[in-house]
Parts: sequence; C-alpha cells; structure tokens
Amino acid sequence: MIKLDDIRRHAAGGVTRDALVDGQVRLTWGQFAETVERTAAGLTEHLPAEGPVRAVFLAGNSWQLTVAMSACATLGVSCTGLDPQSGAEDLGQVLTWLEPAVVFVTSEHRATLDRLVWPSGPQAVHVLLDGVSAPGAPAAPGPHQALNFDLLTSAEALRTLPAPRPYESFAVSARSDGPSRIAVRRTPSEGRHLVDLVDEFGLNRDDVHLASAPPTESTALALARTMLGIGATVVLADGAGPETLSALLVAERVSTGVITPSCLHGVLGLPETAEPSPRTRHLRFLLTPGAHLGRWTVNTAWERLGPVLHTALGSPETGLTAVMGPEELLVSPPRSGHATLGTNVAVLGEDGQPVEQGETGRLAYAGHQVMDGYLDGETLTAGLDLGWGEERFLITDEAGHIDETGRLLVTGRVTEVPVVVRDSAVDTELFRLESDLLNLPCLRDTAVMRVSNAVLGDAIVVPFIAVAVGREATGYQALSAACARRVPSLPAHVIAVDTIPYSPTGRIRTGDLLDAVLPIITLNLQLEQSMQQEMSA
Repeated sequence: MIKLDDIRRHAAGGVTRDALVDGQVRLTWGQFAETVERTAAGLTEHLPAEGPVRAVFLAGNSWQLTVAMSACATLGVSCTGLDPQSGAEDLGQVLTWLEPAVVFVTSEHRATLDRLVWPSGPQAVHVLLDGVSAPGAPAAPGPHQALNFDLLTSAEALRTLPAPRPYESFAVSARSDGPSRIAVRRTPSEGRHLVDLVDEFGLNRDDVHLASAPPTESTALALARTMLGIGATVVLADGAGPETLSALLVAERVSTGVITPSCLHGVLGLPETAEPSPRTRHLRFLLTPGAHLGRWTVNTAWERLGPVLHTALGSPETGLTAVMGPEELLVSPPRSGHATLGTNVAVLGEDGQPVEQGETGRLAYAGHQVMDGYLDGETLTAGLDLGWGEERFLITDEAGHIDETGRLLVTGRVTEVPVVVRDSAVDTELFRLESDLLNLPCLRDTAVMRVSNAVLGDAIVVPFIAVAVGREATGYQALSAACARRVPSLPAHVIAVDTIPYSPTGRIRTGDLLDAVLPIITLNLQLEQSMQQEMSA
C-alpha cells in the first residue's frame, strides 16, 4: 500500500476529503494519516531490530487492513496476502518459506491460523484486525503472541521513521497442479506502475474507486494502491453481496472499480440492472479478470452498465499483462487483450526463439512488473532482443499468438509432462473448448474439467450456469454439441449449477467444483443404468 509521506501529502491537499470508505466507517485523509502513523509506531515495538522482516495477512478488504499495509510500507516491511481458501498444508508451507514476524488476521480466519505450524510461528505476533480490547482483559488470548489492532493504533505517533530496509515484495501464486509458489520482486516498481495505470485508464484524484475484489488478487491490489497513490477515494467492498455492490455504485457515485467475475454475474442478475439506468452514470471503468469471462457477461454489461467493462489478463508472476476495452470486447474472443504499458510480449517456438506474427508458441513477458524469480525454486527466463535491445523475459506455461492488430490471444497451456502420461493434444483442445463455450450467449458461465476415476473413466465434466431459470435445457444442448464437436474422444458430462467458485486470482476452484458436481453426476448415471435395466428386463 502507500507510505505515510504520500498520505500526509494528500491530507495537506484536503484533510477532510474521504480516503477510505468501509461500510459505515469513513476515514478522511487526515484520519488516515494519523491512524497509519500510530499503527506504524505500534508495530515498531514488535518487530525484530535486524534481518529481513516480513508480514502476511489472512483477511479480506477492510480499513484496518489498508492501514496495516500502509504502516508496513512506511516501515519497509513486505506484507503478503494469503488465500484463506488454501489448504492448511499449503498455507503452512507458504508461512515456512516467508517466516513472517507479523500476521494480520480477522476473527473469521483466526481458528485456521491457530492450526498452522511453521518454524518461527511461536515468535510471530498475531494482530487481530477486528479485535477490540476490553479494559483489564488480555489483548487477544491464544497460543501465540497476540494483540488487538486497536492497541497498535493507540501508540504514540512516530517521531522519526526507522532506517529503510532492503526492498522485497512477494506474491503467492496458486497452482492447480501442485503447491503454491512465491513470486519475488527485489526492485521497487510501484511508482512506474502507478504512472502506467494512470495513463492506461485515465485515472485521477476525483475518482471514487470500488475495491470489490480480494486484496490477494494482484491486479486488484495494484489498482487500489494506485488510486490511493493519486489521492482518490477507495470504497472497500470485498465479500459484499450483489445488492450491496449495486447500492454502493449509486450511493458512493463510483467511477472506477475492480470486480470478480462471480460478483459481476451477481450484479448483472439483479432486477434493478435489467434496464440501462442513469443510477450508475458516474461509472466509466470496471475491470475484471478475463480468463473465464463469457459472452453473456460482456453483452449484458454493455446493455445494463454501458461501455465500462474491461477485462484483464495477468498473474502474480507477470503482473497485469493485457487488457481489453469495452468496444473490442464485443467482437473479441475470451482470454485476449492488448499488452499493457510497460509490458513486452514474446511468442517463442520450440527452439526458444521468437516466431513470426500470427504463429502460436510459448508466451514470455518482460517489463517492470515481471518478478525476479521464485522464492522456492528455479525460474525459466531468456534474454531476447525484439528490436530495442536485449531484455530479460520470463517464460510462462501459457501458449498463444499475437494477431495482425497486435492483440494477444492465449490459446492453451504448455506442459512439461511427457505425452505418454498425459495427452497434451487433448488438453489443448479442452482449453479451446472452454473458450468456445464462453463465447456462447446462452449461458452465463462455464468450466471444462478433465477427470479420471472408476465411475466416469477418462471424461470431461462441464458445469454451467444458464442465462435464466428454466433455460437449462438450451444450455445443455448447446454445450453437449460443442463438446462432441471439439473433443469427440472423451465422453462429456454436462450439468447445470447455481454457482462456479473462483479463487481470489480469478481462477476457477476446480477441486471445490468437482466435489460439488461429481456426486450428482454419479447418481444420475446410476439412475440411468437402473432405468435401462428395467426396460431390458
């Protein structure tokens, strides 16, 4: 988040202007500066004097977390978000790698944190963000050194800032095929990123920004930091329901925002958004992760909110790499966009060299947003010259191409697993199938998952959300036909669902989704077999 000096500068330009809005709590820039100053002073009493000092948080958006992150930025302490939905083993491994001195947590996730074990855990300070200290009572009893957030904010203001620490920044990258990894950046680039985002989207201090995506989503965090960095107002609404988000758009006169696909689906499904309305006339820019955004969502957002929706492609390793604007979204395929300012894209062939424009290959990225490497392992990079000097490119596991307009299209994933173990050609077709399905206007959302078990054998499972109640049959027919056309070698089990779960980074939680639909599919198969046996008897 932003440092105390920047907060003071904005406070000097308008001490009573709103900086943060969180439900009924409104912090002016003056109050924001004072609270961060006291929190930073309180934290210094609990931080080691030497060595790398790191903090993590297990919490959603709140004014307390924003203050805590700004205090950490002021003190030169990295503050890394953890996904509360990750398994205990994965969270414990991340904590072991990071060895944080401070953990910010909310009551909702405190029980999860208390069950986690890592080497420096007993020495770490646990700060309960939504805890209030009762007079004469322990601050926050538990198995670890703990205190409530209000005790930090009651400290005396800082007289002088501590000596700067070596810069480091971390981002947890969730992986569907293994444990999470930690992307490391050791060179500050927030200033350059702020300038690029302001230029990219025309942001200014008069904007009111809706932060309705989790702070663990790297693009959402970068936009919130940018908006505070230019002195705008940020409305925190992570975890809010569709009705609340719709009301905030109107009540706070929101002009910009970041929203997850699932929340966007919910807002667009409300009766009050069924027709274009002047209620949201201030809204001019809404960004959402675009990896799983479907045709219905794009078309409906245009009809009901106007030309405001932008899709984003990116990752914790590469940062925000590509964006697609409202007009082009109407005719562009999913998982596509134009490279953002400060980002260079290379498409590599099997020999590791750039291919001709239009050819498909492995995607590599360069720029100030790209990580330096992984904290826990090797990083695949290459030095390439695309015509303006050699740059260090991070080679990803994505495949794609750049068309004649300069638009990047992600077409699949590159796997290092031998073909004898897994049919990579079929995996590529499954990726394309999902893109095909997202372009169908008869459904709101879908996912394509490959399974292999005793009941279904080697098959694909395709959950989908229909455009409306009673329209499931149309979606079922369209999806079944597309599956048979694109991947005829695998049986497809198409099933209507009420919701598709997403991670904070916008990726579908395939494990949770499979757990929800496999019992239903298995039961349906058993019923079909029973009916066939009865008919043949």
